[in-house]
Amino acid sequence: MSRWNHGETYRRQAKASGYRSRAAFKLLEIEKRFAVLRHARRVVDLCCAPGGWLQVVVELCGVSDCRILGVDLAKVKPIEGVELMQTSIDAPDLASQMLKSLGGRATVVLSDCAPKLTGNKTVDRERQVWQARTSLELALRVLDQKGHFVTKVFESNQAGGLRNQMRKLFQSVRVFKPKASFKSSPEVYLIAKGFLGSSPKTAEYDL
Repeated sequence: MSRWNHGETYRRQAKASGYRSRAAFKLLEIEKRFAVLRHARRVVDLCCAPGGWLQVVVELCGVSDCRILGVDLAKVKPIEGVELMQTSIDAPDLASQMLKSLGGRATVVLSDCAPKLTGNKTVDRERQVWQARTSLELALRVLDQKGHFVTKVFESNQAGGLRNQMRKLFQSVRVFKPKASFKSSPEVYLIAKGFLGSSPKTAEYDL
């Protein structure tokens, strides 16, 4: 199947299912394989626009028993049961604002961040790894012990280094490429389960 046909197939499925983007199917695959949202009570979705992942979280977790927060610099169309924050992921005091909004520590932090591509693979990979690293820094500040973190990365030496660092902070870290991703895309997802918990060492971890 060509790249265009692959993308078009998932776009049609997303439209038929009421999802705002085909990326929703990536999270559905992740959940089916790793069950990161099972029993989730507080969920954060970073770089959440246009809202496809948030729709999946609402669908799987519900809004009566789960607090759901979406963060993005772009304006996101409201989703019932979801609180939205329009800000950058590196904004000062964002972690404390997230904790206040959630009413406690997060069970799950999701990050599907991707930069606007320049066509320069080196630059694009560096920018994306920065986003993943910044997302991890936020996760370390807001995650509850034994919580889960999922982040997109573009495969590179830097991404490999980030993965190795995460393995010191979580009970397990797996690499996963959903079928909904383009085969030619450098994107994969790091699935980190079982946060080992906040400590002075973790807070000062060299990321």
